[in-house]
Amino acid sequence: GDPRLRLFITHGGLLSIQEATYHGIPILGMPIFVDQHHNVRQVQDEGWGRHQAWEELTYDLFLQNIHQVINDTKLRQEAVRRSVVMRDQPMSPGEWTVYWVEYVIRHRGAPHLRSPFFTMHWYEVYNVDVW
Repeated sequence: GDPRLRLFITHGGLLSIQEATYHGIPILGMPIFVDQHHNVRQVQDEGWGRHQAWEELTYDLFLQNIHQVINDTKLRQEAVRRSVVMRDQPMSPGEWTVYWVEYVIRHRGAPHLRSPFFTMHWYEVYNVDVW
């Protein structure tokens, strides 16, 4: 979250994408595994990062992509916009936790929120009774 950061180079994992979104940093994604390709393509399609395939990676292309992401103000603006949207929450995570702990206490364990899974037989849980 350093304010001097202008680019995040990542493999495109979900947590990396989430972190970049939270901090409003455009990414240069170089995916390795299946889900990462989708994540980085989506970021590129949404206009706040670029995709770089490992198979096509050269020194010059890598530098070109770095300069492109750093100097493209539209990518930065879209990343910052997404950060603002993500951070626009009614409560902080700590306040959210306190609310739900107090809620469960107020409602004596909140049995109405418990999953029916806990009162079902194993053959109902796994739909064996439907066969």
